[in-house]
Amino acid sequence: MFELILVETPAEGVGLIRFNRPKQYNALNSQLLTELAQALESFEQDSSIRSVIITGSKKAFAAGADIAEMLGKSGQQMNDMITNIKGWNAIANFSKPTICAVSGMALGGGFELALQSDILIAAEGAKFALPEVNLGVIPGAGGTQLITRLVGKPIAMEMVMNARPLLADEALQRGVVSRVVAIDQIEEEALTLAKEIAARPPLATQAGKNCVNKAVMATLEEGLMVEKEAFSPLFDSSDAQRLMSAFIHKSK
Repeated sequence: MFELILVETPAEGVGLIRFNRPKQYNALNSQLLTELAQALESFEQDSSIRSVIITGSKKAFAAGADIAEMLGKSGQQMNDMITNIKGWNAIANFSKPTICAVSGMALGGGFELALQSDILIAAEGAKFALPEVNLGVIPGAGGTQLITRLVGKPIAMEMVMNARPLLADEALQRGVVSRVVAIDQIEEEALTLAKEIAARPPLATQAGKNCVNKAVMATLEEGLMVEKEAFSPLFDSSDAQRLMSAFIHKSK
């Protein structure tokens, strides 16, 4: 059914989605995001699933949006892509508890997806960053708003304007992740946590999730609108076209 993700139920009450584009370091293209949305919708409708893990490979959770797919697109086309591809908001809109288990890199859109999860855990050495400025644009899937709520304005400004990375230990210190574990233990750790949550009363866990999110995201919609309005026009800039083209040629 799926080509770019792997879906399983590793334990009672637990669903697992694994990004599976290893040669592209799980770069997020339209197909992968569509499959993510479809898998989450399936878990949403399955009453036996009470928590979901989302993960990648040891090298990469997701290396960001697929630059090859964005190259040459106008601002309006990018706006349509972000709006119409449900995968960009599928984790945020999922009603059941989610855990993102990140090993290796979570960059750009990959980090933005991870930030949408309810609980984010990291393997030792994991790297988080919003490097879109290197391509002449900004994060466009919630990153500017979500990271600022977690780390505060000064660090968020460095991350958005200067591509400052966060390594796992600092991410823990700043409250971006809830725990850091050895890379060979992260899936076991995520599964243990997911099973514990799945064993809790589902109405209570979902209500708790909604209330905590409300406390953090009360003005998020306004911020997302500001981000959306700023994001798309940048794809019409000569800098963005030049930098994306250079990125593609460099990677060949």
